[in-house]
Amino acid sequence: MGAERLLILTSVILRPASNMAVQVRILGIELVVVALLVVAWYFAFVQLNRRRAARIVRWVERTFAGHAAVIGNQWLASSRFRVRLRMPSSGVFRDPSVLVQMCPRELPARWMMWRFRKRPETLTFEADLDYAPSFSLEVHNHRWFGRTRRRFPSNHQNWTTESIGPVVLTTRNDWQREITTMMNTLVASHDCDCLAVSIRRTSPHFAATVPLDAIAPGSQAQSELFDIFRELAQGASSTPRF
Repeated sequence: MGAERLLILTSVILRPASNMAVQVRILGIELVVVALLVVAWYFAFVQLNRRRAARIVRWVERTFAGHAAVIGNQWLASSRFRVRLRMPSSGVFRDPSVLVQMCPRELPARWMMWRFRKRPETLTFEADLDYAPSFSLEVHNHRWFGRTRRRFPSNHQNWTTESIGPVVLTTRNDWQREITTMMNTLVASHDCDCLAVSIRRTSPHFAATVPLDAIAPGSQAQSELFDIFRELAQGASSTPRF
């Protein structure tokens, strides 16, 4: 009688342990499958990024044709790379390069955050100038639009729009002539839609960021993008002092 009770109690105690072991095993298999899917996702999109980067380099060659030649590229991350350029010594720029930031599709979490924040893929042109600028300046371009009525149709293609002058928020009490010239160039360059422009006393002296679509085939800004960069930089380069 005592042995029978012992067997019954033993079966009752071991059965939950057996079920738990099965659940742990299933959970482990699921984690391994998820990890394999993430790894496969990562390497698949890394390869897609490499192929897309080759097309972007061709866009850069067409954009800077007649002004600069592509001499190589360097990967800084799985979705970010730098294109090295060579320009004539008589030009405005020294040691120019282009930094391309693509959407990080190879990392699902970052991709979701990127899409949620609606961040654009960007191209940043960086170079030193003939002479270091006498000032430092950071310009960020933000654009907003609003509806006159809450129930106004959200499809802006049928809107009647009216453009107003830009509003400049600055921390300076006085403006140098070079800054005024550069701001006028920025306002006039609607097609390239510069997201940010940076002027520094240290290298790189000049940096301008635009959406990557600005150099895509069919873009109206592609043919005039370098001229806009050069005009912005000419006002920032200081003359030598003897």
